[in-house]
Amino acid sequence: MRNVRVAKPYAQALFDAATERQVVAQVVEDAHQLIELAEASPEFDEFVRNPIISPQFKSETFQQILSEAIHPLSLNFLLLLISKQRERWLVSVLQIFLGIVDEKEGRMVASVTSAIPLTEVQQADLINKLSAYSGKQVRLELNVDAAIKGGFILQLGDTIFDGSVATQLQRMKALLARG
Repeated sequence: MRNVRVAKPYAQALFDAATERQVVAQVVEDAHQLIELAEASPEFDEFVRNPIISPQFKSETFQQILSEAIHPLSLNFLLLLISKQRERWLVSVLQIFLGIVDEKEGRMVASVTSAIPLTEVQQADLINKLSAYSGKQVRLELNVDAAIKGGFILQLGDTIFDGSVATQLQRMKALLARG
C-alpha cells in the first residue's frame, strides 16, 4: 500500500507535465516500453531497485542508454525518481500514470487471466461486451495462468468475474463436503 501512496503523486505529476507539453502519447509509449523492459529483464529490474548502486551511476547509465530511445520528458522524469531515490517504484508509478491517462480518456482497463491465450476474435468480442457493460472504452491486459485450468478471471474496475474452472471445482468440492 505504501508504494501506491508514494507512486500516485509522481504519476499525477508526470501526467500533468506530459499534458502541459502535449506529449502524453509519447510518454504513454515510453511507459509501456519501460514496464515491458522491467518485466522482461530481471537484470534491468534489479538495477533499478538496487539501493547499493549510487543514484549518480544510475542517472549516468540511463542517460547513456535511454537518451535516444525515450522522450526527454520521460527520461527527465526517470532521473527525477532516481534523484529522489524513488526509482524502485518506477513500475508502480508508470502503471498508475497509465491508469490516469485511461481515466482521462474515458477508458477502463480490464485485467483478464485465462488458462490459454485468447484469440484476436475472443479479445475483440470481450472488448465489445465489456464496453457495452461499462459504457466506456475498454483496454485489455492479458495474462495466462494454466493453474485456473480453464475459463477466465476478469477484473473490471472493482468488479471481479471469476469463471475459472479451478474456482468452480473448489465450489463443488465445498458443496459436496457439506453434504
